[in-house]
Amino acid sequence: MSYEHIDRSEQNVQHDPQSLVYGIHPVTELITTKLRNIDRIFFDKESSNAQLFEVVKLARKERLPYQMVPAIKLSHLCGSINHQGAVAMCTAVEYTTTEDLLDRLGKKKSPPLLVLPASVEDPRNLGAVIRTCVAFGVDGLLLERKNTAPIGPTVAKTAAGMLEHLPLIKPKNLEGLVADLAKKGYLIVGAQKGCTAKPQDIDFRQPAVIVMGGENRGIPPYLAKQCTHMAGIPISAQTPSLNVSAATAVFLYECARQRDFDF
Repeated sequence: MSYEHIDRSEQNVQHDPQSLVYGIHPVTELITTKLRNIDRIFFDKESSNAQLFEVVKLARKERLPYQMVPAIKLSHLCGSINHQGAVAMCTAVEYTTTEDLLDRLGKKKSPPLLVLPASVEDPRNLGAVIRTCVAFGVDGLLLERKNTAPIGPTVAKTAAGMLEHLPLIKPKNLEGLVADLAKKGYLIVGAQKGCTAKPQDIDFRQPAVIVMGGENRGIPPYLAKQCTHMAGIPISAQTPSLNVSAATAVFLYECARQRDFDF
């Protein structure tokens, strides 16, 4: 389900200098020591530096999200031209491991509820989704390793203090995790524009993962094919679509209603 786009341009996002590490050797050290969680690495796509290429290979080996971008974008991100073609963005919070998440969910007495915002590239949208999830008692947020806004200052600000109240999980094999949850009896519910079924047609009293599509791509095919159910939100013809955070709120409200608002 594709939603209204607010603004995902990196030129309009303010980055906290403390969340950035730049330079070939500092970024290499960051990757190898794993002392901080890396949300994304940006590399100079125009560089032919052999050392830089080795860092790219290292990032690929560690399955870290990275993008090849023009050098001018790197200078904009870190506020310096001395980046040597590598800028790493560290997450504003610690991620929860898949093992810890499954352990928490296994101890719950009520049916677990997870949200997967797929391909949400605008940090303000993602921050608003996080705030909405906390409001409706979601147990965790599953994130893609690519095509998702970095968990940086803009996300934290938009989430309005809620970032610390929601476990964030960025598994190396998201597709495998979703498949495992489906085998455990979780409903995998995809938000699909124009779908005949409505949120109230889904039995959310069961364990569930709600998959929301991003601003431009919607739900990617590899996740869409894993959905056990699809549902759409009826809206007036004058409105082509809802913002992803607004749509998430509709689905989560229906889920909370069915569960008697037992957060």
